[in-house]
Amino acid sequence: MKRTLYRLHMLTSSLRIVGDAIESVALPWSLLDTTGSLLSIGGFALFTHLPWVILPPILGRTLDRTVKKVRLAFLALILQALLAVLIVPLSSNVPAFYLIVSGISALDILHRYYGLSLVASMTLDESELQGLNAALATVGSGVSLVAFPLAGFLAYRFGIRAMFLDAVLLLLGALTLLPYLNVEVKREGTEEAREEKRLQISRRLVVGILASVLLFNFAIGSFRIFVFASLRELTEGKVLYGLLQSLTTVGSLVAVVGLTYLARKRLAGLKRPLILGMLLQSIALLIVGVPAVIALFPAVFILGFGGELLNVSFNSLMQKFIPLESLGTVRGIFDALATLVIPLSQLVFAWLLEDGLKVTHLSSAAAVLAVISAFILGEFLNRITSSA
Repeated sequence: MKRTLYRLHMLTSSLRIVGDAIESVALPWSLLDTTGSLLSIGGFALFTHLPWVILPPILGRTLDRTVKKVRLAFLALILQALLAVLIVPLSSNVPAFYLIVSGISALDILHRYYGLSLVASMTLDESELQGLNAALATVGSGVSLVAFPLAGFLAYRFGIRAMFLDAVLLLLGALTLLPYLNVEVKREGTEEAREEKRLQISRRLVVGILASVLLFNFAIGSFRIFVFASLRELTEGKVLYGLLQSLTTVGSLVAVVGLTYLARKRLAGLKRPLILGMLLQSIALLIVGVPAVIALFPAVFILGFGGELLNVSFNSLMQKFIPLESLGTVRGIFDALATLVIPLSQLVFAWLLEDGLKVTHLSSAAAVLAVISAFILGEFLNRITSSA
């Protein structure tokens, strides 16, 4: 049954990615056409990210408190479909527009945490966890490559009305879950319960791991600022930035395909891909500081490759060592903090650049900070290994 739910989650996640692409293109452009002000785009970004600062611990805790998690995923998709339809006639009402955007973003959190808990309930084996998470990420990266160009065409052709297609996709995803609303998502059997209890780590270790990853996020969050600093004087900067974004996605796709293969061969543990991902992103920070635009291309590819290794392995790490009944809450706290840390990093490094410091020096400093955080995380992971 859980395998069926997993395959359905892969489908609904793919539909959500297409919907996210439509929302990220059609909604801000509709808002800009309505207001004619770039400040409205800033407001759109604020209200899109605000739920990720406030709601993840609350929604995670809500999901943790029930074993009927499929119902919450179903409800999230249905409500998102309703909001996608509602935003079309209310697109000229800016306050209502912002509120609806926040609602869509909040419900997306709930659906993602459902998937995290579903995978965690299926196994405690490292290779299996890596395989399940990598397969989801592979499908997601593959769909993204097609979804964003499609979303651009739909937004150009239909404008805000492209949201109707988003609503249809969400509704289809919800309907696939309808026969499974009473299925319980939990770890079954006394053997799994004993293994979960044995693997449970102390709160101090959890805090240490989360803190080291947040420190790494602060370092790697500067990467985008360095890219803009390199491109802002170029007339073709916008075109190059789009190409770099696509290359980042290609790097992510290559990483998860490789990780999926290794997991099937039972060669994908948790620690090595996670630390490797952090070190590769640290190298990307060094490369992005090279004063040549051509250096940006390998830098973003390595960033995407290393980032996906880190993201998939970090999900698997949490799913293995955090009890299922508190997984959503812990992940929610981390996501809320990460949402604050990355913009803070970008503000700090942007201010330092504007103050006259060179990209090369700052990117090197960020790379050193990233390596230090990887070393700290490695030490915490060694403690987990020795106690498990």
